[in-house]
Formats: sequence, structure tokens, C-alpha cells
Amino acid sequence: MLEKITEACRFLLHDFPGAEKVREYLDSRLTKESQEKFHFGYYPGWEEISLLTDIVGEDILLQHDLIYFRDIEDSLFPRSIPVSKFDKMPLVMPFRDVYGKVVGLVARTLLDDAGMKAANIPKYKNTAGFKKGNYLFGLYENKRSIVESGGVFVVEGQFDVIKANERGIKNIVGLGTNNMTPTQFCLLARYTGNIFLLLDNDEGGERGRKTIRDKYGKMASFHNFYLPLEYKDIDEYLTKEPDRDVESVCLAIK
Repeated sequence: MLEKITEACRFLLHDFPGAEKVREYLDSRLTKESQEKFHFGYYPGWEEISLLTDIVGEDILLQHDLIYFRDIEDSLFPRSIPVSKFDKMPLVMPFRDVYGKVVGLVARTLLDDAGMKAANIPKYKNTAGFKKGNYLFGLYENKRSIVESGGVFVVEGQFDVIKANERGIKNIVGLGTNNMTPTQFCLLARYTGNIFLLLDNDEGGERGRKTIRDKYGKMASFHNFYLPLEYKDIDEYLTKEPDRDVESVCLAIK
């Protein structure tokens, strides 16, 4: 069912005029090829949620706790209307398991910090019951490259993975945080025992490196990789260094 929602959101991203700001944001961050490969989509707000219910049906959205009904009274008549759980979070992307099945949707707001605070919403929100710690973003797309290269870069964010893919770094996965769960470690261990930690350049990232090595250091070969200190993460580095080739990028990482 999540596959059907994903495809509907992809359709709306391409064909609904109200998705223009999301298209502009994605075009400013990623190539068209990346947008298609990772199946980005547009999730309508409460005023437009009928666009989605008309395509996939209310029952499917209710099943995944993506809408709820609110009673209203206005100049028309008392009635119940469907409300989006991803209201003001129009950018969505699917999370896939190692076999390619969509196991969750992640929605992102385009509001800045002040806008998020005023709307009282987080930057990201997941479908109900979805636990990022049970999966690795990009593993389905990149598992062959991981095996062929004999190692894997581990980063935090989804955009880190996607941006690295654009620049030819295919042996890479995202944790979704600065820590690695036992499930994520076991997933990686199926494909390689050579793990390159490339977490964010901040206190959380450094803390994550230590925690991961303390937990799993005796079961795999871990290596700390760092970007130049002026960059927060690999997404920022690759965005601000567009002219570097893949070899120089990897050299800078080391």
C-alpha cells in the first residue's frame, strides 16, 4: 500500500501546479536523476488532501495513519473533513528495505527554523510505526557497490547518501541519526566488515563514532573518516565543492 502512496505522491510532484515550491527546492539540491532514483514526491496539505484521497482512497491513508477526520462548522454546514498528518510537510521520500519494498515514508517541511517554531512542527516526520533504526537508507540501491568495493561509508542523513551517489560514491548508506542500532549493524555485516564512519562534523557525530566503535568494534573493522572541519557533512561538502572529481573527494574524506 505504501508503494501506491509513493507513486501517487510522485505523480503529484510532477503534475500538480501547487507542488512548484517543492520542485524548485529539489532542483536546487539534486539532479533530476536522483529525484527519480529515490522516488521523491509531493504530499498535499489539508486544503488539498482530496488530491491524494482521490488517487489512493481514504482507506489506505487511514490504514497508515496519514489522515484523520476533524469536525468543523462554518457558513456551509457541520461536517467532517480529512486532515493530513503531514500538513506543512510537503516533501516526501520512501524508505526501502534491502529487497526494495517501501517500508516507510519520511516527510520534510520546507519552512525555516522560525516557521517550524510558529507552526509547532518538526523538520521531519515518519509514517506511524516506521522505525529508521531497523533499516539503512540507500542499502537497497547501493548494496552491489558495497560488495564490489569491499567497504561502506556510513553517514547520517538521506541527502548525504543521495549527494554522494551523484558524485560517484556508491558504497554508502545513511543511519538516519548519529548512532547505529544492532539491526543496522547486522544488515551491514551481511555485505562487508569494512566500515568507514563519516558522520557529521559536530559533537553528536563524534559521540556517535565512539559509541559505534565501543559497541561493535570487535565484530568489524571500523575506520574514522573526516571531512575538512569547515563542512558540517558530506552533503554540504559536495554541494560547495562541485568541481572536485571523485578521487579528490575521497582523498578529502580520508
